[in-house]
Amino acid sequence: MKKRFTFLLICIICAFQVIPQQNTLQVVGKNLTSANGQTLIIRGVNYGLINQGDISLDDAAGYQNYIDEVANTGANAVRIPWYTDGQNWRDIPGTVDGYVTNGHLSNIIAYCISKKMIPILSIHDDSYITCKDNWAYFNSTVMDFWTDPDVLALIEANKAYLIINLANEFDKVRWGTDPLATELNTFKTNYSAAVTTLRQAGVHVPIIIDAPDCGQSSTELLSVAEEMNQNDSRHNLIFSSHAYWYGYASTLAQVQAKLNEAQNTNVCFILGEVATNQDGDNGECGLNDLSALYPIILDEACSRNIGWLAWTFSLDCSTARQMSLTGSASNLTTFGNDIINNVDYGLKSTNGCGAVPIDGTAGIISENIQAFTIEPNPASESIAIHSAFSNCTLIIRNALGAAVWTGNHSETSEISVGGFNSGLYFVEIENSGERIVQKLIIE
Repeated sequence: MKKRFTFLLICIICAFQVIPQQNTLQVVGKNLTSANGQTLIIRGVNYGLINQGDISLDDAAGYQNYIDEVANTGANAVRIPWYTDGQNWRDIPGTVDGYVTNGHLSNIIAYCISKKMIPILSIHDDSYITCKDNWAYFNSTVMDFWTDPDVLALIEANKAYLIINLANEFDKVRWGTDPLATELNTFKTNYSAAVTTLRQAGVHVPIIIDAPDCGQSSTELLSVAEEMNQNDSRHNLIFSSHAYWYGYASTLAQVQAKLNEAQNTNVCFILGEVATNQDGDNGECGLNDLSALYPIILDEACSRNIGWLAWTFSLDCSTARQMSLTGSASNLTTFGNDIINNVDYGLKSTNGCGAVPIDGTAGIISENIQAFTIEPNPASESIAIHSAFSNCTLIIRNALGAAVWTGNHSETSEISVGGFNSGLYFVEIENSGERIVQKLIIE
């Protein structure tokens, strides 16, 4: 459906920090670097905000309050479990997908960046992905999610600091039914194909690949990691093992051996989940005690500059491995207090092993509702844009990020635009190198 409408731009003079343009985070050798040259060691938390039942994800104030509390831990990264449509308790069919198409997930990610935390978006479909090996599901449902135009637009809009984690703890290699070499080749081949698909779709951000066998098998992952990273056209992969090592590396010597393997492999490696207990083989919540093991793992990770993410800030079947039972950084469990305040490896440690924030929000294409507003939105005929900038440039992009209209504006300008189809657009104001983006839906 074609639309013709008028944009009214009202630019209000306000002082904003001028910041340079950015591209994406990039792996260089073993290090994750930002476009402005900062080397980043990921030290943060996991937090399934989607499962925070006392808020609506339509309510920015509600979720922003919880993200503020995560930021108060000192974390420089937050891994956000997410689900494909129909795979989360919030779902009336289409509900979770709706948070993507209406822009709320992108707003959540952008707000994390504004709090100086790297957002890591991860798919966690419990029935088909976590600790499963259904490649047919991965190559259809999961990849359909990552290549959906709305998700590609989300990645593009937040690309300066976003990382994507394709599938949580997916596939079985040591635990598979075929010989180890066969299972490992299946893992490598399918993941490499997925990375190629995303690069061809224009995704340049770092991509995390979890170790198989519920995320545990770091040795097996690292044995193919260099080849997989070399096969990536962007050479921008991060490899992650989840340190549920009760039966895999449960002594100091074993932990040192596993982390030495990571240190001696020329790839970027992190511990995507570190916890104080581990579920049993039959899913028994928190059955195996790791309270003496995880400090060893974090100490050894610190000495090797290996990044990590604690499981979890809140919302888990095991209260012991929640950092906070209330989602507040001022109300911590024993585990949470240790993760944040331990003088040797805590997030707020000052001995070189603490979390270092990302450098500002340099060059981020972010969704900042304070910077400007669009009224009405969704729109059918015309909108008014109220901006905090003067002498600014207005750019309108389609869902794939292509500019469909560009113009210069000062004070009040009236713009007539024809030929727009119904759908999702981005209204972008650019001023002295800073770009602020809001979504616009044309009905």
